[in-house]
Amino acid sequence: MGHISVNRAGLTLAAVLAAWHAIWSVLAATGMAQRVHDFAYKLHFMQSDATVGPFDAATAGLLVLTTAAVGYVTGAALAVVWNCLTTVADALHARRHATPGLGTAGKPARAR
Repeated sequence: MGHISVNRAGLTLAAVLAAWHAIWSVLAATGMAQRVHDFAYKLHFMQSDATVGPFDAATAGLLVLTTAAVGYVTGAALAVVWNCLTTVADALHARRHATPGLGTAGKPARAR
């Protein structure tokens, strides 16, 4: 199992979440957000009295930046956890499956 770049994982999730919320901001700016909201709720067999407020560019920017930051931290944290788990898994695998003729992992083969 390979290690994951912590920075790359953080940037990837940040980009995905920021793009998703940027699309939502565009929908809000064009007046389509309420229709999308109502449609999504209807697909999930739910009803909502929530209404989408008026578009504000500063709020939209803050939304995109905040979700990007949360995405980066979350992606980086998940990569750290993944790397820790793969390190443990690799160590256990090496311990259980020593290379033939070389003895067990970490111990030299006996001289004959």
